[in-house]
Amino acid sequence: MKSLRSVGALFALSIFMVTPVSLAQDFKSSAQSAASKWDEAFNKGDASQLAKMYGSQAALLPPGSAPVVDEQNIQQFWKTTIGKGFGQHKVTVQQAETKGDMGYAYGRWQATGPGDGGAKKQFEGNWSNVLERQGGEWKTVLHSWN
Repeated sequence: MKSLRSVGALFALSIFMVTPVSLAQDFKSSAQSAASKWDEAFNKGDASQLAKMYGSQAALLPPGSAPVVDEQNIQQFWKTTIGKGFGQHKVTVQQAETKGDMGYAYGRWQATGPGDGGAKKQFEGNWSNVLERQGGEWKTVLHSWN
């Protein structure tokens, strides 16, 4: 009987040890799925759809520029960026974690854009997002990249 309790205790302990990893993996998978939808909207040139992926009072922190806040301004920012010839955007999530209704994700991005003499140029860098669960969905509330 004592060994049965020990096995039960070990099983219960293993669930507690695995569950946070499983939850982190689930959130990482959710973050990658959301990033893929973001890429799809960007690559279609759908700035309106991009803006809807951000939460209320979200902020973009573009490199070398002032923060961009408000859904209309975020939509205009992406419309302008896409209009300059950026496309073939791809995001890879390297890490994602949650705590309650807040989470973060970060990874690498790449895209093509205008280069010298009109040729396409490859751009890439790091990105990070802070996410918040709003209305049952994860929305980006802070987006930064370099």
